Amino acid sequence: MTDSQPGADRPESAAPPPGGDQPEELQWPAESADGGDLVGCVLAARDRLPAARVLADSFRRHHPGARFVLLLIEAADAEPDPDGLPAEVLRPADLGLAADEFARLAVSCTADGLRTALRPLLLQHLLAGGGTVLCFEPSVQVYAPFDDLLSGLCPRRPVAVVPRVLRALTADGLRPDAGDLARSGAFDPACFAVRPGAEPLLEAWAQQLRADPAADAPLLDGIGVHVDHEVLRDPGVGLSAFNAAQRELTAEADGYRADGSALRSAHFAGFQPQRPWLLSTEYADRPRVLLSEDPVLAGLCAGYRTALVEAGYAREEPYPFDVLPGGWRIPEPLRTEYLQAWSAGTAPASPFEPGSDGAEFLDWACAPADARQRAAGGSRWTAAVWSADPALRREHPDPFGTGAESFHEWCTGVGVASGRVPAAAVQRGPAREAALVDQLGVAILGSGRLAGLVRAAVHASGLASADSAYYPVVLRCEPDLPVPAGRYVVDVCPSADREVPADTAETWVLSEAARVLARGSGEPGPRVVRLPVPQGEPDPVAGKAVRDGLDLSAEFAVGAFADHGTERADNALGAVNAFRTAFDDRDDVRLLIAASGSAAHPEAAERLRLATAADPRVVLLEGDGAAEDVLAAADCVLSLHRGAAGEHNVLRLLEAAGAGVPVVAGEHGAVAELFGPAGAALVPGASGEPDVDAAADLLRGLAEDPEAAGELGERVRDQLVSVHPPAAAGEKVRARVELAYRTWRTKWAHDSHGQFDDPLRPLVVARHALHRAPDVGVGSRNAMAPALRKAVLKALGHYDEHIRDVLRSVVDGVERTASEVLRRQHEGEDGDQEAVRGELARLAQLHEQSSARLAGVDDGVVRARADLADQHRRLRDLESGSGTDHRSDALAERMDSLTSAVERLLDRMDVLEQRQAAAHEQLESAQAAGRDAANALQRTEVLQRIVLREHERSSGSADTGSAPVLCDAGLLRLPADDAVLLPWLSSNQEWDADVSALIDSLLEPDGVFVDVGAYAGYQTVRVLGRLGGTGTVVAVEPCSRSMQLLKHNVEVNVPAAPGGELVLVEAAAWDGVGSLSSEPAASGGVSVGSTAAESGGVVPAVRLDKELEGHAALQGRRLSVVHVDVGGRVHRALGGLVRLLRRDRPSVVCSFTPSSIEQLGDDPAAVLREFGTWGYELVPVGRTTPVSADDLLRAVHSAGPGRTLKLWLRPTGRTT
Repeated sequence: MTDSQPGADRPESAAPPPGGDQPEELQWPAESADGGDLVGCVLAARDRLPAARVLADSFRRHHPGARFVLLLIEAADAEPDPDGLPAEVLRPADLGLAADEFARLAVSCTADGLRTALRPLLLQHLLAGGGTVLCFEPSVQVYAPFDDLLSGLCPRRPVAVVPRVLRALTADGLRPDAGDLARSGAFDPACFAVRPGAEPLLEAWAQQLRADPAADAPLLDGIGVHVDHEVLRDPGVGLSAFNAAQRELTAEADGYRADGSALRSAHFAGFQPQRPWLLSTEYADRPRVLLSEDPVLAGLCAGYRTALVEAGYAREEPYPFDVLPGGWRIPEPLRTEYLQAWSAGTAPASPFEPGSDGAEFLDWACAPADARQRAAGGSRWTAAVWSADPALRREHPDPFGTGAESFHEWCTGVGVASGRVPAAAVQRGPAREAALVDQLGVAILGSGRLAGLVRAAVHASGLASADSAYYPVVLRCEPDLPVPAGRYVVDVCPSADREVPADTAETWVLSEAARVLARGSGEPGPRVVRLPVPQGEPDPVAGKAVRDGLDLSAEFAVGAFADHGTERADNALGAVNAFRTAFDDRDDVRLLIAASGSAAHPEAAERLRLATAADPRVVLLEGDGAAEDVLAAADCVLSLHRGAAGEHNVLRLLEAAGAGVPVVAGEHGAVAELFGPAGAALVPGASGEPDVDAAADLLRGLAEDPEAAGELGERVRDQLVSVHPPAAAGEKVRARVELAYRTWRTKWAHDSHGQFDDPLRPLVVARHALHRAPDVGVGSRNAMAPALRKAVLKALGHYDEHIRDVLRSVVDGVERTASEVLRRQHEGEDGDQEAVRGELARLAQLHEQSSARLAGVDDGVVRARADLADQHRRLRDLESGSGTDHRSDALAERMDSLTSAVERLLDRMDVLEQRQAAAHEQLESAQAAGRDAANALQRTEVLQRIVLREHERSSGSADTGSAPVLCDAGLLRLPADDAVLLPWLSSNQEWDADVSALIDSLLEPDGVFVDVGAYAGYQTVRVLGRLGGTGTVVAVEPCSRSMQLLKHNVEVNVPAAPGGELVLVEAAAWDGVGSLSSEPAASGGVSVGSTAAESGGVVPAVRLDKELEGHAALQGRRLSVVHVDVGGRVHRALGGLVRLLRRDRPSVVCSFTPSSIEQLGDDPAAVLREFGTWGYELVPVGRTTPVSADDLLRAVHSAGPGRTLKLWLRPTGRTT
C-alpha cells in the first residue's frame, strides 16, 4: 500500500481487534448548523471601486454585525488608498501571492479572469477564521439580509449557489438566450456562499486556475463533483438580465419583492450609468427585458445609478492592467500568448512588477514570434491586434503572407496614429525574395540527420553550397519548407511514399527499394542517390552517464525505436516478443525503446505501454532526446520493421551502425539493400514479416559475448564506410546537380529567349534544302515546257549532282566549324564560372551587406514614419484637451517640443535618404570592383596552370607517385596518395596559418630551426626561404620517400646558398638510440612505434641532442625554434632533445594528441608536467596566456575523442 492509497496513514489502533469483535462506535458531538460569523467579500480593482462601495454599504446596512472585506487588486507599488474604502482591505500580497507572480497574472488575465484567479485564494484566507463567507461581484447591490437563507449550510453541505434562472429561457430570438446561459454557466458567480468544509472545492478550484489562469469555463457548474451543496432557489436572490423577465418585481413599503419573495440582491452586470435605458449593454441588440415596459425595474436601475454617482462614479475608468506604462492598451490575444510563454518558462518580466518600466515586455511584444512574422515585418503585437479585430481580419485575411504589404502599411499608418500599435512594434517591411545567383552550386534546406548527410555529400563533391535558396538547384530535405519561385527543387527523402509537392522537379531516394515502391504507387520515378554513412566515434563518457541515469551497470542493452504513427510498420511489439523469446530466463538484459508520437497517437502508445508494463526489463523512453539516449546506451539495435517501413528507419539504423553499434534488422527493403549481409545481422522473413525466432537467436548470440559484439560493430562500421564513402556520394551528387543545373539553364534560356535559341538551327534547316528535287511540272504558256525541263534536267543531272555535293561539303564544314566554336565557347564559360566562383561569392556577400544597409535605411524610414504618426496622435490628444485643462501653458510647451521632434524626424528622414543614395553608389562601385577582381582572378588561375604545365615539361618525365601543388612555400611535390595536405593545399594557399605565423615571429636570423617530422618539407622550405641563408634548418624525417621529395622541393624552391644552411637527418627522433617499427600513415609518410607492426618496416631511431651536438654545421649556433609534428610521439621526440632544450631554451611548437599518447601507454598529464620541469609553460597556439595542464586536458577532452591541439611550449619568463 502506498501513501497515495486510502488508509495508508491509518494508525494501528484503528484496526479491528483479533477475534472479529467490533469496537464500540465512537461518539461525536452533534453537528451545528451555525457557521460562525458572516463575512461578506468582493474583489475589485480601482476602476470598480464605486461599485464596491455601493455593495459594501448595502451589505453592512442589512448585516450590521458582519464584516466586509475588499480585496483591492492593485500592484504592490500602487498609490495610497483613495478615500471611502471599506473598513477592511486586503491586497494580493496578504494572500501569500508573490509580487512577480501577481504581476504576471495581471498581464495574462483580463479583469474578469484576474478576479476569478484570485477568488479561491481570498476565500481560503477568510475561511481560516471559521465563519461563513458570502462572496459577491462588484456589480451586486444587497436589498435584504441573507442570514436565514444560509442557515442550512453545514460541514457536510458547505456551499450555497444561486441559479441564474429558475425556468428555461424561451427560444424567441431575444437575448440572453440558452446559448448565452450555457456560456456563462448555470450558477451565478456574482453571489455564492462557503463555510468551513468547502476547502477541497477551493483547493481544486485554485489548482485548476493555477494550471490555466485564463480559463473561461464556468467553474461553479462542476461544484457537485467536489462537495455537496445547496441551491438557493429563492426568486429574491440574484435578479439579473437572465431572469428579470421571468420574475415579477414589485415595490412595497418595506422594500422590493420578486415573485412575492423579498428581493435580497440584484446583479447589475453590464449596466452602464451612461446608458441607463439598458439593463445590460452586453445584450443591447435584442434585449429580453425593456426598462420602458417595467417601470419598477427601471426605478431599481435608477436607484443603483444614483448610488454609483454618490459613491464617486464620474465616468468609466480604464482597468489599471489594461494599459502599459507607455499608454498602449494590451490586446487580449497578446495576453494569451504571454500566458503560453509563461507556462513554457520563456516569458519576459511583467510590466506591472514593482519598479518596472515595461521595456522588457515591450521588446518581447514588439518582436516577431516566428520567421513568417519576421519576413512580413510583423510582431507579436501586430498579430494580436489583427487577431482581436474582425474588421482587420476581413480586410487583411493573410497579414503575414500575400497581404503582408497592405497590413504593414496599415500598422505604420493607422495603427500607430490611433495608438493601437506602438511604433517599436512596426518592423521593417516584408522581406524581399532571396537573390538568385546563376552559377553551378546547390542550396540545402532543412535540418536533422538527412540534411546533415546531404551536406556531407555536397562537401565531398566540391560544389559551392548555401543554406538559403541562393543557387538555382535546391535540395530540400523537409517537404514543407517554402522555396522561392524559379528554382530547380529536388526533394531528398528516405522514401517516396508521400505526395509530391507541386514545385518539386525531381525526387531523390536513398535506395533502389524506395524507388521501386514509388514507381509502384504511380509517382514519377525518383533518382537513387546513396548518401555517406554518418561517422561518429562512440562517447564512452556520455554513454556511461546515460546508462547510469537508466540504472544500468553491466546489463546487455538492446535498443529499439517505435513511432506510434507507423505502429504496424515499425513493429515494436515484434521487437518486444523477440527480446522475450531470446531472454526468457535472464535478468541481466534490458530492452530500451525510444517512443515518439504518443500525444498524436495515444491508442498506439497505450497498447505498447500495456504490452511492456509487466516486464521490468523493458524500459520505455519518451520525450526529446529519447532516441539519442537509447543509441548512447545500447549494445545493439533491433528493428523488426515490416514491408517498406525500413525506408523510414534506415537513417536511424545507419546512424547506429556509424557509431559502431551492431544492428539486427529485417532482411528486406532499403535496410537489406544498404547494409547487406556484411553490414548488419539480417533477420529472414516471408512477405516482409520478420521471423521472431530468428531474431531471438541473433540477439542471444550477441548477448553471449558483448565484447565480440562491440568489435563486430566496429568492423561493420568500417565496412559500411568503405562501401558508402563520402567521395562516391559526392561524385553522384555532383553529377545529378550538374544535370539539374543544365536542365534549369535550358528551361531558363527557353523561357527567356524562346524555342529558337539554338544558333545552329537555321543552318540545319538550310541543309535540308539541298535534298529538294526541282519541280518540272510547274505550269507554263508553252505546252512543251515540262518536257523540255525534264530533258534539260536529265542532260545536266551529273553536273547538278556535283553542285549539290559541293554545297553539302560547304554546309558540313560550316556546321562543324560553328559547332566547334560553340563547344569552345561553352567550355570557356564553364571555366570562367569555376574561376570566378569565389569572387562571385565575395561580390554576393558585398551585395548582401549593401542590401542589409539599404534595408536598415528602409527600416529607419519606416520607424521615422511610425514615430511621426505617433507624434501626430499625441498632438491631436493634446489639442483636444487643451480647452478644458487648466495646464494649458504646460501643454503648449509640450506641443512646441513635439513640433521640434517632428522637425528633427523630418531632418532624419532627409539624412536617411541621402544615405540610401550613397549606399546605391557604393553598391555600383563594389560591383564594378568585383568584375575587375573576377577578371584578375581568372588570369591568375590561367597563369598558375601554365606554370604547372611548364614545370612538368621542364622537369622531364613526371613522377607518377607524386603530384605538384602551388602554395605559399612555393611549388611543392607531395605524395599522390596524401589524403590530408595535398587536397588542402590544392584549394588553399597555406597550411596551418596560425602555426606558420607563430614560427615566423619566433625565428632568429642566426639561429637553428629544427623541423621534426618534416614530411615533404613544407615548413622546411618555407623557413629556408625566410632565413635567406642567415640561419640553419634541420629537417628530421624517417621516411625515405618523403625525404627524397623534401630534397627535391628544397632544390626547386630555395636558391643556392652557402653550405650548412640545411641539415638532413633521415631517422626517427626518439628518446633513445636503436630501431623502431614503421608503417604507412593515413595522412602520408610513416608512423613509428616501439612495437612491431603487422605491415611496414624498420627505421633507425636517434637522440637529436647527440645527433646535433656532433654536427659540424651547427657548432656555435643555438636552437631558436623546434617544430614537432609527429602526433602522439611528441614527448618521445622532445625527450631525446632535452639537453639542448635546457641549454638553448628554444620555443617549441608541436602537435599534442592525448589519445595517441595513451595508446603508447603514457599518461598525457605526466607528459605535460614533464614539460614544466624542463622550464616551459603551456600556451595554446592562438593565445598569449598560459594554461594549466588540467585545464588543457579538460578542454581537449571536451572537444571530443582523438582531438589534436597545437601547443606552444614557451620558455618560462618569456612573453613573446
